[in-house]
Amino acid sequence: MPKSIVISGYYGFGNTGDEAVLAGMLTTFREVGLDARVTVLSADPAQTIAQHAGVESVHRYRILDLIRIIRGADLVISGGGSLFQDVTSARSVRYYLFILQMAQFFRRKTMIYAQGVGPLNTDSMRRAVGKTLDRVNVITVRDADSKRLLQEIGVKRPQIHLSADPALVLNADIGEAERIIAQQGSSGAEMIGVSLRPWPGYENQIAEAVEGIDEACRELGVKPALIPMQESEDCGVCEAICGGIVLKGGGRPEVVKGLISKCGLIVGMRLHALILAASECVPFLPISYDPKVSSFASVVGCDKQIDIGAVTSQEVKNAVMQVWNERAALSGSVAQRASELRILALNSGELAKALIV
Repeated sequence: MPKSIVISGYYGFGNTGDEAVLAGMLTTFREVGLDARVTVLSADPAQTIAQHAGVESVHRYRILDLIRIIRGADLVISGGGSLFQDVTSARSVRYYLFILQMAQFFRRKTMIYAQGVGPLNTDSMRRAVGKTLDRVNVITVRDADSKRLLQEIGVKRPQIHLSADPALVLNADIGEAERIIAQQGSSGAEMIGVSLRPWPGYENQIAEAVEGIDEACRELGVKPALIPMQESEDCGVCEAICGGIVLKGGGRPEVVKGLISKCGLIVGMRLHALILAASECVPFLPISYDPKVSSFASVVGCDKQIDIGAVTSQEVKNAVMQVWNERAALSGSVAQRASELRILALNSGELAKALIV
């Protein structure tokens, strides 16, 4: 009888970054020879089953289903992504802790898988996360800042392994990406990929970034390719850039990765647009609205970053033009670091496998 793995995360919400994490985890399992029946907790189980071949799925809020599948699991995985942070919502942190606590109650093995942890701004959240995560079997995190935070909040029992985001392992669908680009009449065109997102309180700064990208693309004679990572939220921001094409992957992370691979440069706020770019050796210019963005940029050795709080159109224009003109050299340095990170990402799969063999 095959082993059973349950995966908890932000799945089924139409966020390409989180779906790339899940797809990368499944790819990792195959690469390391981890043979198991996988059930994903999702806000849209039908969509999850359609997007990720071979998985089963149940609704993340149906308590009887959760009890049934967690009770029968050999391993419950929490991850990846940024599940334990209270910037967007403390409620979501409590949900992900509840899933782990249920698994621990039923004496199931548990794993934190390549997560970026924090920020945790309240003492109550720091205590709650520290207490529950100190009882899991294995922890892997995608950056050193997350490891330090877990140590600060009292996680001592499980070893904390430094890993990398599972999306680095994901395979790009180049054929479908080329078909989408051809439909837009842009086959063979030089493109700068743009992945912006709305962020409350920074509407003026995002408008400045849009203007700067617009000006740089016009001056360079390059077409902006607008790549929304969460189409329900990002399309309005992306479409504000004049003269660009909108390249939608329909929430399919392999396709989005293929689209990014066809760009000479990615300018982005969305973390996973940058991660997918790095894994395809595409240089990127991050506009940092969250510590996770600047943390990943530092890991990859990206020196040029723009802080969302200090954005001006002129700064963005100059930075885009500088990185574009240096893209050949930057691509080589990104490629070397991405190769190292891919090996780290695979290590999370090896550790998961060791828990259930």
